[in-house]
Amino acid sequence: MSQKMKKYALLTGALAIASVGLTACGSDSNNDAAGNASSGTDSSKQVELTVWGDQPNQSSFESAFTKINQAFEEKHPNIKLNYQYSGTETSIDTAVRSNSLPDVFFVQGNKTPKMKLYVESGALLPLDEYGLDTSRYGEDALEYATVDGKLYSSPPGFMDSQLIYFNKDIFEKQGLEAPKTFEEFLALADKLKSSGITPLSVPGKAEFERAWIAFALMPAVANDAIDKIKNGEGTFKDPSIVQAFQTIRDFADKGYFSKDLASVDNAGAQLAFTNGSSAMIADGTWNDPTFVGAGINLGRFYIPNSDGKRIAPQSFSNATTYAVSANTKYPAEAAEYVKFLTSLEAQQLFENETGAVPALQDITPRDEGVKELSAYDSLGYNIYSVLTDLSTEQVKLNDIFLQEVMPKLLTSTIDGQQAADVLEEAWTQAKQ
Repeated sequence: MSQKMKKYALLTGALAIASVGLTACGSDSNNDAAGNASSGTDSSKQVELTVWGDQPNQSSFESAFTKINQAFEEKHPNIKLNYQYSGTETSIDTAVRSNSLPDVFFVQGNKTPKMKLYVESGALLPLDEYGLDTSRYGEDALEYATVDGKLYSSPPGFMDSQLIYFNKDIFEKQGLEAPKTFEEFLALADKLKSSGITPLSVPGKAEFERAWIAFALMPAVANDAIDKIKNGEGTFKDPSIVQAFQTIRDFADKGYFSKDLASVDNAGAQLAFTNGSSAMIADGTWNDPTFVGAGINLGRFYIPNSDGKRIAPQSFSNATTYAVSANTKYPAEAAEYVKFLTSLEAQQLFENETGAVPALQDITPRDEGVKELSAYDSLGYNIYSVLTDLSTEQVKLNDIFLQEVMPKLLTSTIDGQQAADVLEEAWTQAKQ
């Protein structure tokens, strides 16, 4: 059994939903005599769909979904949306267990094991027969929305990533510009330090955020090696992975990071960047509005590799990824809503309102800032996502990376080889 399947089995037992035994409604007019779902809708039948949106992101998404839902209802006058910001991990898990899911709800796809667990419990409706146009999406995006070869959600149109934000005023004063190669990135950090400027704000006190420098750095140095590990091959002792970790250690040794970073939280690191105390910060694309709002002369770049290729660490966004309950009375109409979220029209509405980073090239960035956030040559791996995928209930490589490897690298307690050895040993244990 693979490590991923082991983890799914363990989580299935913990969630305790495999025995729910949900069954799809068989009396609805959208099912034929054999109980098969019809891909068409009856435009003369007035229906109301209850949809659960992403509650934690309501403030960011509400204006976009107001316009998306209005556009959908205009196209489908027989369908009324009762859109509620009721979707949380807890509320959805509870609804799965109690057989009380709404017609449609947001899911995180295969970013976590949850969607697979919902499928195994019989809670989700397969969408393959409902005519979703998936031709715009790449293999990775379709994999995000698929379980055991069947489509269960709208594929993702947007992504989150980590990159380097920089203060353009500081760069211009020092005669610097965004680097075109990895070696130029190293050189500009050295130039800043030599000029008495802290190159990078790092929140050493923040367990997750302190790893963002690694998230942003590793695709430029070790993406191929991470790809091999993800596919069950390779080793964390690969020289490129050792080099990536050693680069972090070298930055710590050279004083490129925030002074006394062990006491600096995320808000403190962001403040040090926005008030000009440091020239750069590794942060998430979702925090772009924070820096724009601070009034800083803001620049953005993905760390390039030695060949000048900018590889963005990829993590698909669940902003527009929604699934349908297997128990909905209106499967065809519910699928129509998911189909609309899959379309360029809905995604462009979302982009215009939120400035999210498109994962598809046909979505037009809202402004110049989003263009910079979208200025990558290819998508690479987020090391945390890969470590999460390799983890088991007994050996959590992602936690080891966050809680042991990163703080020791940032404080010069271990070097790159030792960091690689820690993860290799843990991975060996996870595979047993």
